[in-house]
Amino acid sequence: MAVKNYYTARKTKLLKDFDKTAALVRSYLVSRYGPDFSDTLYRDARYEYGSLIPEIPYIEGMRGRMLNAFLLITAQEVALYKAMKKGNKPIEEAWEICHTALKLRMARYSKIKCWLIRSIMFSGSLKRRMRKLAAEGNQYKFGDFEIRYVFDNRGEFDFGVDYLACGNYKFAIDHGAEEFAPFVCMSDIALSDAMGWGLTRTETLADGCKRCDFRFKKGGRTLISSKAPDVQATIAGILDKETSEITDS
Repeated sequence: MAVKNYYTARKTKLLKDFDKTAALVRSYLVSRYGPDFSDTLYRDARYEYGSLIPEIPYIEGMRGRMLNAFLLITAQEVALYKAMKKGNKPIEEAWEICHTALKLRMARYSKIKCWLIRSIMFSGSLKRRMRKLAAEGNQYKFGDFEIRYVFDNRGEFDFGVDYLACGNYKFAIDHGAEEFAPFVCMSDIALSDAMGWGLTRTETLADGCKRCDFRFKKGGRTLISSKAPDVQATIAGILDKETSEITDS
């Protein structure tokens, strides 16, 4: 069940979290745009995020914990997109900032915390639960998300989830960021890399597909692509740049 206006009373805390992310990406922005535009971007994005906070859905229950985390990330990214659009900057550059910010945030997660989350996610008990749910063939609704569990007996992935409706996609559409939604889906690259999800995904609702096909493999590589040419070109360019930086270092 989704609760409306849940975050209104928590606005101050969420804005502090936004400020922490802004501080992490500050040097990147200044090196690219200079201090004046970076300051303007920060103010505009913070204002947009503050306006969005009352609109962010909150999903009750255990399953909602991770979905809520994704929705908060999406809201910050939509706010940044709106601020960049106001500054007449390309949508691709808006996404590069979002990706960089998320990478920097995830780098601050402790290795122990990431290991614990990964251990639970790929535990035998959870995989047995996923297998049972997949065999039942039901669809489950959590707020604006609707999912179906998938299991592979051939071992190509540990378990999968098909999203037949996505709250992140709906949030982007509802708040004037439909063109940015396919980029927002690429947040899973930084998340999978940091958390060791081994996520493969070839389809998303934002790309016009009938589902988002999440397939998780412990120890696997992150393999996420977009059917939108501009999105795919952008993420390929970012990954090439990151690979080059690692090689040079």
